[in-house]
Amino acid sequence: MTFVETAIKSLLSHWFNSTDGDFQGTSEVHEAKSTQSKLFSFELHFLELVELMDLAQRCGTTAGSSAQYISLRSKLDIAYQDLRPFLLAYLRFDIEDERVGLRTVGHGTDAFEAIWVHSSLTDFVDSDDVFFRDRVGRASDAVRDYTEHLHCLLETRV
Repeated sequence: MTFVETAIKSLLSHWFNSTDGDFQGTSEVHEAKSTQSKLFSFELHFLELVELMDLAQRCGTTAGSSAQYISLRSKLDIAYQDLRPFLLAYLRFDIEDERVGLRTVGHGTDAFEAIWVHSSLTDFVDSDDVFFRDRVGRASDAVRDYTEHLHCLLETRV
């Protein structure tokens, strides 16, 4: 089983166990559940992109992997706009994230944006990003912590 398959199985298990229950019909609960759903989808695409990029760093790129990178990058960029204010609250910052953006697109980036800032998978591989794993770890921690926050918020509304 690949890393993504294992992560998806774990997320699905957690997801279905954490959203059962009798919720009051408040707009706060509805909003939290909606955000939790968006975050879940974002995390699945994020994990898929990270695995693709890791493989490309080790084995190189193919036409299929390059197209998949562009597709995932687009999905994440769109989804991140809604989640960004919340995820930033849980993100540990590093100056290297900003430098990646400055070098690549002319403006600073946070850890999430720095992961998919390169316009192509080949550009990412050519950048020889030695901070990639640390950046992914910090971004993953932010997703995990925000997921836990939403879970606790929903748990207190049961």
